[in-house]
Amino acid sequence: MVISGLYIVTIDGKAELAANEINKLPGVEVHHVEGNKIVLAIETVTLDESYKLADSFKKVDGVLAICLVYSNFEDEPYYKGEQLL
Repeated sequence: MVISGLYIVTIDGKAELAANEINKLPGVEVHHVEGNKIVLAIETVTLDESYKLADSFKKVDGVLAICLVYSNFEDEPYYKGEQLL
């Protein structure tokens, strides 16, 4: 399991709309919206899935920047020597 905390910077006036759209994605939980910033957590099975999910935020109207604050991936299968099918 990979859990990451991020904040997103948006165009002024677009944060609420962007947060609502991003929050619809599986594995995403928006925690706070203030001004032009969104604070959220994402949860995925692998580090690669985490990257792809965060990268998908670029397509959301109003998103300017995606900033990784922390990531915990100690249970990520690759780092435990497990094979994924």
